[in-house]
Amino acid sequence: MDKVLIIDFMNYVHRCRVGSLDGEFVLIFNFFRNLRATVDQFKPYKIFFALEGHPKHRYELLESYKANRIIKNAAKQTTADNILLLANKIKELLLLLPVTLISHSDFEADDIINTLCFNLKEEDIIICSSDSDCIQILQLNYKNCKLYNPIKKEFLVAPPYPYVAWKCLAGDKSDNIPSLLTPKKVIKCMEDPAAFQSFLSTEENRANFNINRQLIEFRTVPEEEISLTEGISNFDALRIEFMKMKFESITNDKSWEKYVKTFSCINL
Repeated sequence: MDKVLIIDFMNYVHRCRVGSLDGEFVLIFNFFRNLRATVDQFKPYKIFFALEGHPKHRYELLESYKANRIIKNAAKQTTADNILLLANKIKELLLLLPVTLISHSDFEADDIINTLCFNLKEEDIIICSSDSDCIQILQLNYKNCKLYNPIKKEFLVAPPYPYVAWKCLAGDKSDNIPSLLTPKKVIKCMEDPAAFQSFLSTEENRANFNINRQLIEFRTVPEEEISLTEGISNFDALRIEFMKMKFESITNDKSWEKYVKTFSCINL
């Protein structure tokens, strides 16, 4: 079956922060080299890159949502700013390939991915992301949806317990979402329905659980509000841009022929 590849854009960008990043364009080089390998591995007929927005609904629920990610060190802020500039350059270059950028200003990439999976649920979908939150999509029982972790280089499998319920109880340090129980008690609630119902028997626990659920559970974005930007598939222009950045190992004649051929699987 033909595959649809959905890539979590910023997750993929951060995946490419390997080795020395002293060179001005090393991150961009790593991104496009790894992209060729990913496309060659799965040979999709369609590629979507899900971009990040600002999830107002989550910040309204929890003012400190992701507050732990605020950078206070000047050197680290400079690095973060540089990565953002390079990510924006990558988005510009992606539009020279036969791919689609998809986003909504008020929703996170996870919500966009969730919406795409719902809308394309009859397709053979591969989500490319190391974000374990995407496991919740696997529990929606779409018949041909898989989650591939590009760092571990393996497909992830959904756990036997409800992932969202587990995470609502366990919290999420990376997003600054508070835990509601100790790890041992979370496991007990997942293994013992009676213990779970006992936890939810108080109004305070139910309220906290529901807040966490709204923070963690992916939303479905109204289709008519989604922004789609299609690439124009201009490999000559892309090669010129790569040559300006001195990507010789990609742009030499033999390598470039292979690079272009990799994307021939995509239907325009």
